[in-house]
Amino acid sequence: MHEVRLPKLGDQIVDAEIIEWVAAEGDKVAEHQVIAVLETEKSSYDLESEFQGILHIVKQASDEKVKAGELIAIIADSEEEYGKVK
Repeated sequence: MHEVRLPKLGDQIVDAEIIEWVAAEGDKVAEHQVIAVLETEKSSYDLESEFQGILHIVKQASDEKVKAGELIAIIADSEEEYGKVK
C-alpha cells in the first residue's frame, strides 16, 4: 500500500487545489500515469502516480486548498488491500 501526498510544487508554493481526478476511484493505475490535475495560483500541474496499483481517493476535487505533504490518495497493491482502505 502506498500513500500519495500532495507534492511541494516549488519553493514558494505550499498548497494547491485538486481540480480533477483523471483516474477514478477503484481504477487500476500504472506508474507514471497522470492521476490528477492540480492548480496553484500560477499554473496547473499533472500529478503522476509513482506506483502501480488500485487508486483510492482520500481528498475529492474541490475549490479547497490542500497543503503540500497532505495525504490525497492511496494506491493499493492488490484487490485485497484496496478492500481494506475503501
